[in-house]
Amino acid sequence: MTFSYTLIHRGSLCVFSLSGRIIGESDLDKILVEITNVFGSKKNELIFNLEELEYVNSAGINFFMRTLTKARINNGDLIFCGVKNAVENLFKIAKLNRIYTIYSSENEAINHFKKEVE
Repeated sequence: MTFSYTLIHRGSLCVFSLSGRIIGESDLDKILVEITNVFGSKKNELIFNLEELEYVNSAGINFFMRTLTKARINNGDLIFCGVKNAVENLFKIAKLNRIYTIYSSENEAINHFKKEVE
């Protein structure tokens, strides 16, 4: 399955639902443009829902790290939800679960940002 994503805007929050397989930089061309547009519109809170992501390699991990860095530079954050199966194993082996904030569901991730506002 090739890589694809959907984007839903919720105020200053953007939820990207990723699906398929990230196996190279070229898979990420369209989403990188979208993320640049998101930051350009002053939105700085991102959620990556990985429920449907089957596989990610070093290109995907690099993409996640760059996006997290951009979000924090813009006084925001990137959090993950729905990390499971092979992707979850990779996050654990590479100890990425110590770097990223990860929730089991999208609603929990959305509530994370709501709590920061209160």
